Amino acid sequence: MAKITVKTRAIVLQTIKYGDSSLVVKMLTEEEGVQSFMVKGVFGKKSKMKAALFQNMTLLDIVAEIGNSSLGFIKEVTLSHYYKTISTDIKKATIIMFISELLSKSISESETDTLLFDYVYNSMLWLDDATSDYVNFPIEFALGLSRYLGFCPNFDTYAEGSSFDLLDGNFKKTQNDIYQIEPELSRKFYHVGTNSIGESQQTHRLANYDRRQLLDALVMYYKLHTENIREIKSLEVLREVF
Repeated sequence: MAKITVKTRAIVLQTIKYGDSSLVVKMLTEEEGVQSFMVKGVFGKKSKMKAALFQNMTLLDIVAEIGNSSLGFIKEVTLSHYYKTISTDIKKATIIMFISELLSKSISESETDTLLFDYVYNSMLWLDDATSDYVNFPIEFALGLSRYLGFCPNFDTYAEGSSFDLLDGNFKKTQNDIYQIEPELSRKFYHVGTNSIGESQQTHRLANYDRRQLLDALVMYYKLHTENIREIKSLEVLREVF
């Protein structure tokens, strides 16, 4: 693939310091899927691209050169949206840690999916605006994301008293598998999964213990259905905050 210049919206997924003054930044872009870029000189006083622009889940507009197998090069960058609360709210900041790690490990490089991009972008806008009812957001977001990644739970198989099978994504009446979650937690899983972001805590409030159990189950579900997730390191921090 020859190098091309693209103008696109982008979401920062992961940033790694490279040398004394540069960053390698992994982004989900609207036009070219997941791409990685070398950003040089971000810690210099005269740099036009400051390191603060590349914090996890920052929403950007970029002009970049990409192509071949090498890292892309960002020519221009501006904020697409300035977060009003995410950067100052400790709970939201912890959610961002979890979401960025989940995305970084579950989305393959160079897959272009504008519907997926819009889902992530709009979810971040919702979280930034939310003043309440966002404690279930990590669960709601991960369940929504699974639809775009091709392994959404089959909620149509739910029946009262059934158990969710993490291995095949169905609800079952029999309970004979190590990857099944017990019926009461499965019921709560079903209710969260069949509500839109922000609605589940209004209609079916979860206790902190149940929320942690569902988070653990969801991470296991992702491990079973994706190739690159062995662990989500930020999960423990998220469990402590919520």
